[in-house]
Formats: sequence, C-alpha cells, structure tokens
Amino acid sequence: MNRISQNSAKLRTSAATLALAAGLALTLPGSAYGLSLTDVINGAYRGEGQPTDLFSGGDALIPRLINLMLFIVGILAIVFLIFGGIRYVISGGDKSKVDAAKNTILYAIVGLVVAILGYAVVNWVIGVVGNGNGGGGVV
Repeated sequence: MNRISQNSAKLRTSAATLALAAGLALTLPGSAYGLSLTDVINGAYRGEGQPTDLFSGGDALIPRLINLMLFIVGILAIVFLIFGGIRYVISGGDKSKVDAAKNTILYAIVGLVVAILGYAVVNWVIGVVGNGNGGGGVV
C-alpha cells in the first residue's frame, strides 16, 4: 500500500467512527439533553445517603472533611511531639542531637498552631459562604 491509500483508509475509518458516534448520540432520550448541573445538584439525581449541602447542616461534606484533616494533623503533631521528646531523652547530651530534638518539638507545635489557625480561617469562610453572613458558621 502506498502512503495515499493508507491515509485514505485512516480517513474512512475516522469518518465511520464519527458517524457511529453521531448515530448513537441521536438515539439517546431527549431528557438527557436538558440535564444541567443545577438539576444534578438540586434534583433527584443524588444517590441515597449523599450529603444535600456542602457547607452547613449535620451531614455537610466540607466541614466533615475539614474535621477529618484537623484530626489527622492533631494525631501527627502528638506523634512528632512524642518522637521529639524521645530523641531529646536519648540524645545523651550531644549538642547536635539535642538541637535536632528541640527542632522536632518546635516544628510539631508550630504545625499544630498553623493547623488550628487554618481551621479558624476555613471555619470563618464556610460561615460566610454557607450562611451569607460574616461568621458564626460552626464546623
């Protein structure tokens, strides 16, 4: 086969695939064309047990995710505090090991403070977005 006939065969295959896809799209029910994102979010398209609100309410998704991340950060901070304490105890007075242990403890505390401040900021933003006011959105 020469190059022109190969390109021609590829073009025919592509055209046949496009025609098949167009034919399948035309056979879809008419209601699929009228489906919007708003219908999916607010309509009966939500699965059983799915959260109905992202920001506020007992089963809101975003506050649950934020609480989970804060829990993980808290656990990690405690683990690193314990790890730094153990490193400090077993340092044997070696200045470099003592400094490394102190830095581990310091960074664990700083990380925990940053996570709590981030939690406060996100809580405020959720209060503004979820309630439409300047705060009061308890996560």
